[in-house]
Amino acid sequence: MKWIFFGLVTINAMLYLWATNYPVGDSLEFSEEQLELNPRGMELVHERSIADADSLNECVRIGPFSTADTYSRASRFLINEGFGFTRKVFSEREERKFRVYLGPFLTQAARDTAENRLQQESIDYYEHGDKDGKLLSVAELFTEGVAAGAYVAELKKLGLDAEARSEARTLGPWRWLEVADVVNDERRDVLHQHEWGDAKAEILDVPCS
Repeated sequence: MKWIFFGLVTINAMLYLWATNYPVGDSLEFSEEQLELNPRGMELVHERSIADADSLNECVRIGPFSTADTYSRASRFLINEGFGFTRKVFSEREERKFRVYLGPFLTQAARDTAENRLQQESIDYYEHGDKDGKLLSVAELFTEGVAAGAYVAELKKLGLDAEARSEARTLGPWRWLEVADVVNDERRDVLHQHEWGDAKAEILDVPCS
């Protein structure tokens, strides 16, 4: 009877442990695959923000290209080098500015007199070609007519026969190339070392859109 009693107790104990999913006699083992973590998933929020911000600065803008020919050759170079890029062309626009000037002069003596007066007053000037003759252009071009008129009034007080006039010039069209897959210094060096064949073309770091 004693052995039967202990046998029943042992069987009941084993059934209880089995019912509660308690591991009996087995050690838990994990393979390397099970222990491997996803680094991206474990990043902190601020760490991910920093990484995303860095990736936004991996693009460059090349230009502006002043002619369709240099623009086309630059595009072919990027294609041959395996760069991904987009073309952006902005339409031409008219810019209006105001020139303050002396002249044109009927005689060389009149021109010499005007130059001497400008030099005495330490006023910068340069020669500007015009259909009516040579002008002495004073200061930089003004963006507002009111400012140009005010400067003419100051020059007249100094005895200089200055005038102001509006001039329009056409800007553009502006042609740009935006490279979207510059991901390391080596690829950047390829762009910076290339001769783009256009005096206006520069390479600018820009955020990726």
